[in-house]
Amino acid sequence: MICVGVDAGGTATVAAVSSDGVYLREVRGEGANPTTRGIPGAVGVIAATVRAALHGSPPHSVHVGAAGAARAAVAAELARLLTSEFPAAHITVGDDAAIALRAALPEGDGAVLVAGTGSVAYAEREGETRRVGGLGYLAGDEGSAYWIGWQAVKLYGRVLDGRAPRDETSDLVARVLDAPDRDRYLDALYGAPRGPSSIAGLAPSIIAFAGKGNRAATKIVQAASTELADLVKAALRGVALLESSPQVALSGGLFRENSLLSFLVETRLGGDVPGVQLLKGGDEPVRGALRRAERGAR
Repeated sequence: MICVGVDAGGTATVAAVSSDGVYLREVRGEGANPTTRGIPGAVGVIAATVRAALHGSPPHSVHVGAAGAARAAVAAELARLLTSEFPAAHITVGDDAAIALRAALPEGDGAVLVAGTGSVAYAEREGETRRVGGLGYLAGDEGSAYWIGWQAVKLYGRVLDGRAPRDETSDLVARVLDAPDRDRYLDALYGAPRGPSSIAGLAPSIIAFAGKGNRAATKIVQAASTELADLVKAALRGVALLESSPQVALSGGLFRENSLLSFLVETRLGGDVPGVQLLKGGDEPVRGALRRAERGAR
């Protein structure tokens, strides 16, 4: 049986292939978030990435975890169009946060906190699921790389007004936005607005500045850690796991390396969630998608 798991995110699409349960390879493609690219465009990227990973072999089972597929109508349309691309395969489409959970925790009850360009928490208990956050950069993504970058961008506006002191955090924003003064700042925000990934690109430096003691960056990172911990606590509460010594996986780019942010999130969860068991450094989400594809082939 040839199985394919797909993690279709806004930044990249990753497809992993196994044959009779033996992992073969994975291939990366462009981002395929149906919310920003459109469903037909996302399907085109996903199908191309899957074909590149298959090396000409026909798939028997494909599971796609896609950003935006937590909405039933989006998942159904993605599945319909992908079935036309791979008519002989068993096609399933689901929540991208769900595959992140199953990458870290293959079976059983638990939750995952995903913090990358965006943020979301997802919990499962005996088949009941709860998704918290993941509302996108306009309405949510609290604590994410985009959110951290955006706090710094707003802080720089206060610096230009004389309401906050200039420091390395504000200087970073000025360089990235090419905005040495108020007029250029407004042009950068409203004349040719930067996409979420551009703003999110500020986050690693801000987190590093916080680790060195920069006051402004530390305040941003402290607030981000509170937002992220609140997401996963709400997800756990939603499936009655908050008081059950739950397993919680930390996933996404902001947790790949130890930092002040990861330390603060772990500390907050350790203090607020009795008996929490934190899982770090697990498989990438695409492996969770592959496991679901393999189960679908049985």
